[in-house]
Amino acid sequence: MPIARIGFSEIRLYLDRMAPKSLTFMVLTKIVFSFVTVPLIAFLLGSLFSFSGRRMVLDWGFLNLVDSFPGIAVFFTVAFLWLLGFSFEQSGLVGFSSAALKNNKERLISVLMRILRIFPRLLGLASFKAGILLLCALPTLRTLPALQRAFTRQLPVGKYPSEGTGLFGWIAALVSFLVISRLLISWVFAVHYAVLEGKTFVGSLKASSNLVHGSRKRVLLTVLAFWPLSVLLIMVNSLVFRVSRDFIIRSSYDPTSMNILKLSLFASVEIMITTALSIGISIIYSILITRLFYELKEGNSDYRITAVMNPAKTKSLKLQRPWILPLLIFLAIQGVFFGYLGRFLVDTEIELPLVTAHRGSSFKAPENSLSAIRAAFEDGADIIEIDIQMTSDGILVLNHDRSLTKVAGVGERVHNLTFEEIAILDIGSRFSRQFSGEKIPTLAEVITYMIEIPSSVKLNVELKDYGFSPGISEATVQLIKEMDFSNRVMITSTSIERLSTVRELAPDIPIGLIVGHLSSSVWDIDVDSYCVPSTILNERFIQRAKSMGRDVHVWTVNNTEEMSRYSAMGVTSIITDRPDVLSQLLLREAEMSIFQLRVLSILMT
Repeated sequence: MPIARIGFSEIRLYLDRMAPKSLTFMVLTKIVFSFVTVPLIAFLLGSLFSFSGRRMVLDWGFLNLVDSFPGIAVFFTVAFLWLLGFSFEQSGLVGFSSAALKNNKERLISVLMRILRIFPRLLGLASFKAGILLLCALPTLRTLPALQRAFTRQLPVGKYPSEGTGLFGWIAALVSFLVISRLLISWVFAVHYAVLEGKTFVGSLKASSNLVHGSRKRVLLTVLAFWPLSVLLIMVNSLVFRVSRDFIIRSSYDPTSMNILKLSLFASVEIMITTALSIGISIIYSILITRLFYELKEGNSDYRITAVMNPAKTKSLKLQRPWILPLLIFLAIQGVFFGYLGRFLVDTEIELPLVTAHRGSSFKAPENSLSAIRAAFEDGADIIEIDIQMTSDGILVLNHDRSLTKVAGVGERVHNLTFEEIAILDIGSRFSRQFSGEKIPTLAEVITYMIEIPSSVKLNVELKDYGFSPGISEATVQLIKEMDFSNRVMITSTSIERLSTVRELAPDIPIGLIVGHLSSSVWDIDVDSYCVPSTILNERFIQRAKSMGRDVHVWTVNNTEEMSRYSAMGVTSIITDRPDVLSQLLLREAEMSIFQLRVLSILMT
């Protein structure tokens, strides 16, 4: 392999020669570029979200920006700024690595002055690369939302252009990827020619292409030998911090206000280590590419270091630059501010969701039982969700599954039994001896209990007949009207037919569609809300639903990390088996300031 000719000992010698000046240069560059670019990017994102109606971008959701022309423009600007920063960093590192290869000394101030002199060339390089690469990348960009959904287990939302993800789209994306790869390989030495030989940006690109010509395979193998391992290292680093952050959240007694301090400190450590990792990768990459540049340019296939540094003359990093540590600490603080808190510039709206008890407080009592419903009220639920089915003699009772096996150990189905046969079943013993003798309640019994508690608590009635009780919609609406409970109930179902019947019979009763998969057809259905599983819900869906005046309920969320995450995403309600945990979390969040809430929501995502 081409880079096998340079060993770790040589890399160490190069690093000794480049440090600490190259390290200082990288830290200063990242600080300066963050101060310039982050507010600009935040402004662009904020403008885009205001234009499109979206609230904010979280993690992979950024890829969904490329589904519109304004999104493409923002993506181009961000890519340009990134390329400009990368070119600026590499131009400095090329100077240091070139001096290290030739065993020369390079002063930090001289490198900075040289970069400032050639800054117009770097600006031209970044602009030209961003323009050409993004133009070639348009077919690939059209597939990014599909890739984002695949990585995050989300399905398409709305009418996304089919040409972007059809067979032709994927073929075009592959071709554009190959073209981009070829251009990147051809231009890999452009910065070297701009810095070391003073060529214009057009001349640098042309000279780099000429140098690579005939040695493309060698350059490609060198790049492939370095970047996959580096990317893997970055991914492992990210995974370790992600798992650690999840552990901190789950093990914390107070998952809200106290976590602001914990997560902020944790974010500082993460920023410092991640930044150090990225700086190290950039410096080593500049050494490898600069060495390859001289090997190809001088026709020397084994470009050896010209002199060996005397380790005895090498002073410690601390003695040479005692202010580097404070500079790194400042970088970490600044990185946390711009990497996390900088998103304040994008969005400041915070709305806490309602608490929906899934089948009652089903962690504390048998699901769909009166005990679970009572516990849900005591746990502070705003909405109590239940499932109803119809017996063979037309009585509405609570049960979720197709059969009674789970709750009562009976393999019969509700629609095959009379109410008399169901009324004798015990659904408490299988859950706990404490609930021995608990019976399956009727919808009428549940409404009777609900009337006794404050009217602020609502009831979510899911029609769960599995298609065996055609009259369940009519019977439910009739009972609700007879008991004068229309203003405290919503009816949900996976069946559009059942919901349409409810809408026709009782337009004043809110209805909600339980969404099994996301597709464009859900927007054409006349409903007041959507109930979406947490495994497929994304922010784009939430914002589109809200723009249509429809609520979004997410189910089933049982850990505090996801509770805080979906709270930050702006869902109407979080459906959980643990309403007590969610209620306490939201009570603590309600006592927090907007600033604290934004910090928490950003750190959680």
